[in-house]
This record gives sequence, C-alpha cells and structure tokens, in this order.
Amino acid sequence: MLESEKLIQIVQAWLSYIRLEELTQAEVERGSERFPNVFSDNVRLVGNKLLLTNELFKQFQQQQQAAINRDKPNEFQIAAALPQIYLVQGRGREQKLKFLPLFTIDISKIFRGRYRKTGWDLTEFEFQPVIVNLMRLYGLEEEVAESLIVTEGIFKFLEDTFKRKFPSLHDFIDQVDLPEGRYKSFRQPYLLRCDFVPYNAQLKQDLRDILKQFQDTPDNCKWLVDNHPAVEYICNSPKPPEHEVMFWGAFPSHAPDSFQASALKHAQHNPITAVHGPPGTGKTELFLHLVAQQIVKRALRIVRGEEDASNLTLFASTNNSAIQKFQQRLFEKFPTEHFYLDGGSQGVIRRSTLPKLQQAQDWLRATEFNQEIWEQAKLDLLSAENEIQQLIEEDRFNESQQVASAEQLSQLDAQIQSLNNEIAAIHEELEVVSEQQESLGDYVDFPSYAYQQIKEGLQKAERELPHVSDSIAKRAFDWINFTTDKLVFKRLANRVNAAVLNTLATAHPFQLPLDREGLAASQTEVNQKLDSSQQWQNINPKVTELQTQLTKLNQQLESKQTHHQQLQIQLDSYPDEDFYSRFYRDYHSQQVELFQRAFEFLQQETLRRKDKVMQAVETYGSALTGDGDALLKLETEPENIYCDLSLIFPVISSSLQSVRNMLPTLHSNSIALALADEAGTTLIHQLFPLLVRSKQAVVAGDPKQIEPIINLCDDTIKQYLKTAFLEQGMTQIDYYRYAPTAKYTATAYHRAAGANGTEGNLGTGIVLRNHYRCAAPIIQFCSPNYPGGLQILSNYDSSTQPPHLLAYHVEGSHVNHTNPEEIDAIEAFLTSYIADGEDNSKTIGVISPFLQQANALKYRLMKRCQNLSWNDIGTVHTFQGGEKAAIILSPYQCHQEHSFWFLNRKPNLLNTAVSRAKELFVLVGNLEELKRAGGETKRLVEHIEQHGEIRSTNS
Repeated sequence: MLESEKLIQIVQAWLSYIRLEELTQAEVERGSERFPNVFSDNVRLVGNKLLLTNELFKQFQQQQQAAINRDKPNEFQIAAALPQIYLVQGRGREQKLKFLPLFTIDISKIFRGRYRKTGWDLTEFEFQPVIVNLMRLYGLEEEVAESLIVTEGIFKFLEDTFKRKFPSLHDFIDQVDLPEGRYKSFRQPYLLRCDFVPYNAQLKQDLRDILKQFQDTPDNCKWLVDNHPAVEYICNSPKPPEHEVMFWGAFPSHAPDSFQASALKHAQHNPITAVHGPPGTGKTELFLHLVAQQIVKRALRIVRGEEDASNLTLFASTNNSAIQKFQQRLFEKFPTEHFYLDGGSQGVIRRSTLPKLQQAQDWLRATEFNQEIWEQAKLDLLSAENEIQQLIEEDRFNESQQVASAEQLSQLDAQIQSLNNEIAAIHEELEVVSEQQESLGDYVDFPSYAYQQIKEGLQKAERELPHVSDSIAKRAFDWINFTTDKLVFKRLANRVNAAVLNTLATAHPFQLPLDREGLAASQTEVNQKLDSSQQWQNINPKVTELQTQLTKLNQQLESKQTHHQQLQIQLDSYPDEDFYSRFYRDYHSQQVELFQRAFEFLQQETLRRKDKVMQAVETYGSALTGDGDALLKLETEPENIYCDLSLIFPVISSSLQSVRNMLPTLHSNSIALALADEAGTTLIHQLFPLLVRSKQAVVAGDPKQIEPIINLCDDTIKQYLKTAFLEQGMTQIDYYRYAPTAKYTATAYHRAAGANGTEGNLGTGIVLRNHYRCAAPIIQFCSPNYPGGLQILSNYDSSTQPPHLLAYHVEGSHVNHTNPEEIDAIEAFLTSYIADGEDNSKTIGVISPFLQQANALKYRLMKRCQNLSWNDIGTVHTFQGGEKAAIILSPYQCHQEHSFWFLNRKPNLLNTAVSRAKELFVLVGNLEELKRAGGETKRLVEHIEQHGEIRSTNS
C-alpha cells in the first residue's frame, strides 16, 4: 500500500484538477439575487487593471474569511472574465441567464490582501482558456484549441486565438468581434464564482472529506486497508481470475458466456474486478447477473440463519447513455415496482427517487405480513437452491464416474494393445509354422505304417539282389536258390502288396519298382515321405496349439473391445468441459429460478420487517432532501439504514458525479457492490469516492473507445503536471498513473486494471471477446483494435442482407468551420433512405468528430428531418455508450493541407464511431483524401471498399 503522504498528494492533485475544471466551465448560471454566481455591477476595466468598488471587495473578502474559518480556504474561488456573452433561456420565473466566458482569470488571492483603489493588473494572474466556448462562439477547431499557449501570457493567447494583437485587455473588449444571433453580449468585464460548479460540487466535497480523513484521522479510515477496493484501485493490480469458482443466481437474460463467467467468478472473492468490455460484448448483461447474485447471497444468508447485511448495489457511470441502457435492460427483463431506485441529480431525485420511496411507504402500510406466505417463500427458495445443489452433486458424481471410466478406458486401451501385440506375435509365428507345414504337403492321411512296411520290404529286396561285391557265400546261396532280380522283385511285390494297397486310396499312392534303378528311387522316395511325415507330425500340434491360443486371445480381445465400446459410449455422453466451464450455462434456467425465488423471499422478509424498513425508507428519503436529523441518523447508523433500505430497493443508480446525492454521508462499506460502467471514458478521481463507500466493485470500460474529454489546452496540462505533481514531490510516473489529464494511461479503467502508466499498457482486466451487437462487416473494422480480435457472434447472413457499409465520395469544402457539401449529401441520403422505407429515422444517428460540423448538422437536419431528435445528432463523444441501427459519419476534414491528425492519432475515435452502428454504417466525405491521410481513415475507406459499397452521391 502507498504511504499516506503519497495518497494525500494524489487527492490534492485531483482537487487541483477540479479547480481547473471550475475555472474553465463553459456555462455559468447568473444565479439568484441572494446567491449570485455572476457579478457585473461595480466591476470595471481600465487598460489591464480590474477596478472593484470597496463594497464589492469587502463582500468577497468576508466570504473568503468565512471559508478560512470553516477550514476550507480553497473553497472560495473568484475569476474575472470578459466580455460579457450570455444566453437567455426560458421565460418568466423560469428564465435563466447563462454566461459563456472565453477565458477566466483567477483573482481569488486579491481578497487575501488589502483593497486597492487603483485596481489589480489582470495580466499578472493565472488565466485559463475556456476551450468549449472558443470553439462554440468563434469556431476554433479542436486541434487549434488544444495547441493554445497560456504560459507566454494572456496577450500571446489572445493574438493566437483571435489572429490580431491587442494593446490592452480594455482594447480587447472594445475591438473583439462579438457573436451574434441568439447570444447577448456587452463589452464589459464581470466576475464569476468558480467554487460551486454543480457538475463537480458533490464529487469535490467527497474528495475534500476523504482528504480530511487522511489528514485528521487516518487510523479511523476503515477503507484504508489492504483488500479494500479503494486501496486496490490506487495501489495494486487485480489478481488473475480463478477457474474453480461457483456463483449462485442469474438474471433472466442470456446465460453468461465464458468471458463473462470469468469476470463473475473473479467478483466473488476479490475487492475489485476490472472488465475490458469492447462494444457489444455484454457488459450490461454482466452487471445484471451481478445484481441477481447479490439478491441470492442475501436471501440465502437469511434463511440459513447467518448474520444479515446490506446487499445494496449501486450502478454508476459518467455516461447517461450507459445508465439509461442499464435501466432499460433491467425493466425489460425484470419489471417489478420495488427493486430499483434511479437517482443522481437533485432533479432526478425530485422527479423519480422520492416518489418511488413514497410509493414504497404506501405499499408497506397497505400490505400485511403473512407468516404462511413467508414460510412458503422460504421453502421455495430452499427448494430452488436444493435443486441446483442436487444437480451439482449429480454432476460431480458423473464427473467422478467420468474419471473412473476414463481410467478404465485407459487400462482397457493398454490391455487391448497388449492383446493385439500378443495376437500379432502368434500370428507371425503361426504364419511361419504354417508355411513350413504347407511346404511339406498334405500328410493328414499319410499311411505311415504302410510306408514303414514298404520301406522294410525295399530294404530286404535290396539285400536280396545279387551284387558283384557279394561274398562267396552269398553268391553260392543265390546260385543254389536260383536268386535273380526278377525273383527278388516278385518276392518284394508279395511282401508289400497289402501295404501298397493301403496307399492307393491316399494322397500318397506307392508304385512298386520293377528294376534296380526303380528300387533305388523308391527307397529315396519312401525315406523322404517318411521324413516329411515325421516333420509334419512334429509341426501339426504346434499349429493346433497356436490356433487354439489365437482363438482364446481373439475372444478376450472381442470382450474387451465390447467393454471399451460401452465405456466410450458412456464417456461420450458426458460433457466435454469440466463443471466450472459450463455450470453457468447448463444450469442457467435453475440459476434464474433461484434469483426469482430469492427476490420473492426478500419481498416477504421486507414485510416481516416492515416497521424497520419503513423507518429506513423515511430516514433515507428525508436525508436526500437535506433534513438535518435524518442526515445525523444516517451518519451514525448507516449500516442499519442501508441494510433495511436494500431489502426493498437493492439496486440504486447514479451518475458518478452525483453519488453523494444518493449516499449523503461518506461511510466505508455503505455499498455491498459498486458497478461502474464506461470507465474508459471516466476520469480517475471520479470513481474514487464510490470505491471508498464500497465493499466490492466491478469496473467495466473500454480504453480502446473515446478517451475522457479534457477541456484544457496542452499548455495548461503541462503546467498542471508541473504544479500538481512535480513540485509536490511526485514523479512523472505518478502523473501517468494518477493524473486525470493523463487520459491515455490513467482513466478509471486503467487504474482499476492496475495499468503501470505507460502508454499502451492496459493492466490485467478480464477481456470480454464475444461480440453480439453489430453486423459482422461493421464490427470487423473494430476487431483488430483488440489483441486477439473479437469473436463475432451477431446474427448476419451476407447472402440475403443488403450492404452494411456504405461510403459516398464528396469533394467537400470548408465554410465557417463546416463542410456544407457533406451536410448536403447527408441530407440527401437521409431523405432517400427514409422515403424508401428503410427507417423511420428514430434509429438513425448522425455524428461528426468536430463540434462545429456537428452543430451545423443539427441545425440543418432538425429542420428537414422531423423525426430526428436533438440527441440523434452530435459529436462522436456524445454517442459514447449509445447505439443506433444506422450511423452516418461526417469526417469534415477534406483538404490535403489538413493533417487529419485529430482523426488518426488514436484508433479510439473511429473505433467508437463505427461501433455505434448495429446494422448500417455510412461514411460521407472525401474518400480520396481520407485514404491519402493514411492511418485509421485509410483503413476505414479500404474496409468499406472490401466489405461494403462505394456509391455516388447521385445514386
């Protein structure tokens, strides 16, 4: 955690920025006679000197002393402005005069000294250009306004801005051209109060209270601890998401996708969750699921008898479109009377918040508590929880079965492989033996005994045959017995006749030899056959044995393969993903049911505690109106009051600037869950008081969209870096991490995501990648702006739908800081588009990056297209957070001498412009120059050429 001194320095730097904002406010309402904000009487200018009457000087001096006595010396801030330019709005009592300063000169410090009859030289004081009014009244283009020089003195500024020199400030009043038309003007100076700007008043007070806590009672700052969202926001980076996390409850909309689920899991156990939500990726749905989970958590705590605590969820943004979208989606899917409390400005509180609180009081008074209904609601809730619990247990049992089956399958795979190997080896051996057996011939029915007798007969016949080498005795015997070859072969035939007959019906018939050569051949044949028969007899049992083994092994293999198939079928029936990757999708209907039952139970619980809830509603409503007793009670008993209030109104919305209106006291943990949207366009300090009040926070935004609007010139920002950071002992690294003016590195999103302050580093937010909104050709232009791209899931059929991207070439020109040809072309397109029945114009938006062009488009189209409203036409910045079916972009810049830097310096501007269109994006401008400029403008034109149509303005 940062040291307290550094935290104090950071908050002081934020207050210094608010002071700059107050000095450069575009409109200052004159105020009432009792509480004026503008002072024109008794104020004169002579040369460069401001002259005030002694009476007016003392009036301001007393006010400053009062601020010092309240220990708020910086609360008093007075500036001089000249000349007087103002608007008159409304009539009668409702009439308001709004002054439009071109620049302000901070003269607050003169009231710390003595009165000077000779006046004060205004060139010696700090001044700030009011960029919005210089663009609005004198047509300064955005790039020129940003580059205004203030450090070289007011005369250099006036010369650069109005393109002429002025000898004195009085000469400037007398000689400057004054705006005409609806603007009123006087060539006189005036003073204005810069210490109460409604836009910043509540935010500034919160930061002052936080600073006071730092300085006076740091030990009593309950939020100044590790793992509190405010401390994590300033000091740390979010922890990475964990996979095996369960959450309970879902809003009745689409089931979360895997990226949204990752954010929901992270939000269960972490103080702050940063969500990078590109356009159309379901940030609002994510917020609604978080709302549902807060309802479920509290209801289950109560029915389980656990300690009860507030489940108050506050949705906030600096962007009204984001708040309206949240409201709209909430009411579309869950239209219930006592659930959501919209708030913010005092006007909203009067029109909506207080009447809803009164309605709640009336309902509580009129509705009696019924114990049986409460008991039934409790049982229904527990039943819904039990149903999910049973599904989880069943799922986990199946998961264990899946693991066991997978292990069995793995074992079977090994066994089947082993059997296959063994069968293959036996097959190989059998093949070898069979080949040997086959080479011997067929000896199945070989007459072995007959051939043995024949062999013996042949051997005897061979012995009986007379031979030259016979002994004398043998010869004598043969002579006495008349032994001849013929007689020997005759005897042979007689001896083996029966045996020969036994061979004739076999595959091995024997033919008796008739002479000595035949005898030798027959002996050889017989011996060979007997040898082969013996070999065959030796091989045949081996073949039989191998065949038997094969049969047995094949039976085992078939059995195991059957088991394997059964297991595989069983495994295929299980989900591919693990439980934590799909429970939020598979059990979405049950999660929605759980939320609805939880809400119904909390309604009954509200009636059970109706006396305490009515008291809390009454106290809260009175506190919103500024009642002192109610505020004191809210100061001393915030936990009890918000706990009871959130039973009937668990969800509140507010702009970030008006959080103090809805939560008048600065108490840590007043909010169970803070939801902040459009954090990429939110200044870093605007989110901090909300986080101080919160136990947990989910911060969503897209730093690839339009950055926050800083109405300060670059020279002023450099001075702010020097005075608010470097001269206070902080570093440039601190500036790029914590300065509101560091809009590319230190937005509320960057800080929540733990970005390190270097440009391009976006921290460790959870990125939502599934895009559901725009037609594919539209969002494909934006997808490359996000590392890894977007997964485009929006419904789109290129074969049946008309082009979603159109571009019309207009040469263009510049007249009074507008491009009339682009305006003409857009009017012609709209006329044709609406006439063809393509649209009723209520879903069309017309935008330009440049204020003067946007205003000219408003002026023309509001007259010609009756269905277009004021909010349908504006700058790209005004459309941040919104969406339209069709968007028409007028880039304004059309000349080669234009740098196009304002359009191309970052992808953010065109990324925002294009992604506002759901079905059709139309570019009307000088396509050749836009391509020649390179960068994003070139990429956009080429993208339309590839994925859409380039049309003539005559078509």
